[in-house]
Amino acid sequence: MLQYLAGGGGIALLDVNPGLLIWTTITFFIVFFMLRFFAWKPIAQAIDARADRIHADLERAESIRKEAEAKYEEYLQKLNSLRQEGHDIVQEAKKDAEKLRQEILDTARKEAEAARLRGVREIQLAKDTALEQLHQEVVNLSIAVAGQLIGRNLNAEDHKRFVTDSVKKIRSIN
Repeated sequence: MLQYLAGGGGIALLDVNPGLLIWTTITFFIVFFMLRFFAWKPIAQAIDARADRIHADLERAESIRKEAEAKYEEYLQKLNSLRQEGHDIVQEAKKDAEKLRQEILDTARKEAEAARLRGVREIQLAKDTALEQLHQEVVNLSIAVAGQLIGRNLNAEDHKRFVTDSVKKIRSIN
């Protein structure tokens, strides 16, 4: 088919036709000038507007990225602050618990000591009461024994002196 076009009848592709060349050139320049005056400015404006939007979007994205980084740093600082505050609260609670434990132990020791002292006083009081009762019984028995031994009744002054002497002897034995 190439031979048909290149050789025999019809249009040869490699043949130069001066009339066709002139009209093609004129048409090219007419289209070029029409596009330049009517289409070039809107196309250039659309491209410039798109470039401006892209630059604005890039700047906005950069500012959003910086703002996000700042928020992230702020978040990390708050998180560290809260972590430290939590640690401080736990430490304070431990100190308070230890202080409360110590206060409870001190109170228990004081109460135990007070109970021990009350017990000692009660024992001493019971001992003194028992000794007083024993003393009275010893006096009564001593008077009875002395009355039987002597065979006569003693007067009140003799009883008192005899009992006092007996009590002194008993106390000196203990």
